[in-house]
Amino acid sequence: MEEKRYLKWYNKVGYGSGDVAGNVVYAFLSTFVMLYLTNTVGLNPGIVGTLIAVSKLFDGVTDIFFGSMIDKTKTKMGKAKPWMLYGYIGCAVTLIGVFEYGESYIRSENPYVDFLRIISKHLKPDGKIILAIENRLGLKYWAGCTEDHFGTLFEGIQGYPKTKGVKTFSRKEFNGILEEAGNLKADWYYPYPDYKFPMTIHSDRHLPASGELHMRDYNFDRLRLDLFQESQVYNTLLSNDLYPQFANSFLLVIGKEQPQTAPVYVKFSNERDQKLSIYTEISEAADGQLTVKKVPLQKKAAAHVRNLGTICEELTGMYKEEKIEVNRCRLKGDCAQLEYLTGITLEDKLDHLLEEGRTEELEKLFFSYIQKVKNIHEKNHFEKTPEFVRVFGNVNLRSDLKCTEISNIDFVPANIILSENKVSVIDYEWTFAFPVPSQFLVYRMIFYYLELNDKRGVLKERDFYEKAGILPEDIEVYVEMEHNFQQYILGEHTAMRNMYAQISPGRVEVEDYYREKKQESLEMLQIFWDNGKSFNEADSVRYLFRNGKIQTEFELPENTTMLRLDPGEMSKGLKIVKLTWEDESQVKFHTDGCEVSSGEFYFGGDDPQIIVDSVPENRKSIKIEMEILDRKTTEKKFWKVYAEQKRAMEQMSQELAQKKALVDQVEGSKAWKVYRAIKRV
Repeated sequence: MEEKRYLKWYNKVGYGSGDVAGNVVYAFLSTFVMLYLTNTVGLNPGIVGTLIAVSKLFDGVTDIFFGSMIDKTKTKMGKAKPWMLYGYIGCAVTLIGVFEYGESYIRSENPYVDFLRIISKHLKPDGKIILAIENRLGLKYWAGCTEDHFGTLFEGIQGYPKTKGVKTFSRKEFNGILEEAGNLKADWYYPYPDYKFPMTIHSDRHLPASGELHMRDYNFDRLRLDLFQESQVYNTLLSNDLYPQFANSFLLVIGKEQPQTAPVYVKFSNERDQKLSIYTEISEAADGQLTVKKVPLQKKAAAHVRNLGTICEELTGMYKEEKIEVNRCRLKGDCAQLEYLTGITLEDKLDHLLEEGRTEELEKLFFSYIQKVKNIHEKNHFEKTPEFVRVFGNVNLRSDLKCTEISNIDFVPANIILSENKVSVIDYEWTFAFPVPSQFLVYRMIFYYLELNDKRGVLKERDFYEKAGILPEDIEVYVEMEHNFQQYILGEHTAMRNMYAQISPGRVEVEDYYREKKQESLEMLQIFWDNGKSFNEADSVRYLFRNGKIQTEFELPENTTMLRLDPGEMSKGLKIVKLTWEDESQVKFHTDGCEVSSGEFYFGGDDPQIIVDSVPENRKSIKIEMEILDRKTTEKKFWKVYAEQKRAMEQMSQELAQKKALVDQVEGSKAWKVYRAIKRV
């Protein structure tokens, strides 16, 4: 009989210590989850504790089960290795939000370089490392978003002067790391708005178009400043070829050889109802040819994608009369493959004319395409159908509108490609097999060009809507139609942009704060004196309000006969706490403000004044104590006083009218006429 052997105590300690690191990490994560679920999510601590207790009980049962399975395993690799290996199948080398912590757990002079060296050793010759990370110089940080890891303002762009353990990098810095790590190669992608909530992913081969980047809802978990309009700055960066340096996030596909990744652009249209959610991908074949694919994100959206084939055939015949081609569509399963068309969009062409100041030419070109839409879509008299109401609502439309049986409502300048010898329409996803008023299509053409870029605001004075035959009352209806259409797209889905107000602490509008502080800087008391030269700027002095209050004693210049006190240059409420001469006697004054209560005045104009018409002789100084009141509160008091005075005046008017009527009655009586005749005699 084989003698049983027992492990020594140090063997037990040695074997047991192998799991210490994992348990330490687990303990940290568990603690974080508890704090997160209670303090952030707001769950009851009792519920959280119950969940953890249940998980521990479950863990105790499963450990016995899996331990038994491992004990019964007999392979050349041993008992545990096969299960560890099989559990790893399907995993790839991905560093998503991890690489920036490199210096926290790699103790070396160049932890981030060493991190990539270690990881790259596990790659096959054609293997890839997929790395997603924030850009240290991302535009969102310049615009007032807090640093993602520390929650502090401008920490990354200042080079992390106050923090350690986590770092992100600029594109130039990252290229240096890749080179030092073994001359690794990378394809660069730019998720927008960032890698956490990507809506589009661009590459160096397909950068964003002007006006494409307009989302600004970041920092869902933290308060942010709102320093400037990021969309406008993005347009400036794009025009100066600087977008890759200031993209919010990087997505790198890294390899020992230059990766030949196919996608050059991806757009996720996932903020939609499931039956309409798709993604669009532009990919590059081995021969360098680009193709466009539209793929359903949900099985429910497959019908929506397949419908593009039918739409393509229908529009081809319709647009032929205006010599407009339709981007050819070929169905491959549930995927729609389209041509990648080269050229310039009508939108870009119009913008070039605008930049050159050729607005007359711009208008002529724009309206030539508006006329094409009318020629194509004004074949029949429009009448609402149930399908129309389902998408656009039961709106109150004019009775003289025209239409066709099929309506591509997204025939906008951004979807019209101009090449040397042809005009093509792309992205005709929103084509409906029911009539839509042609005028609504024209409205969308104008709206989606004029309203989405501030630099085009100068064109509004040219009255494009009116020239296109769209009246102000029509616009109200079309705005409602557009809203209903967007709700149709959204369906039961809750868009992330609509959750920002509920989830995020919000943003601080710096422009509003600046205007407020600027207003405070204008809150000063300017004292004018008249010594025979009338009031003038030279004979005046200024005192600043401090925290909305001022208390001073002004020495009167010789021969001062009148005073004028100007408390700022904007409408406000003002409390005159004290206005006396040096001997504490009251100063007699009048003002252009309205007294709303004792000593409290409301100035509705932009130049409030307090006038002292007569300064007694031998006066040496005037003591002033004033306090700026809340404008809204004082204004409310003013309207109350106004209403009371108005009622009093109306009552007096009624009483006067009654007395006048009585006088008229007396004067019309026979007795009064006899009295008047006797009096004349």
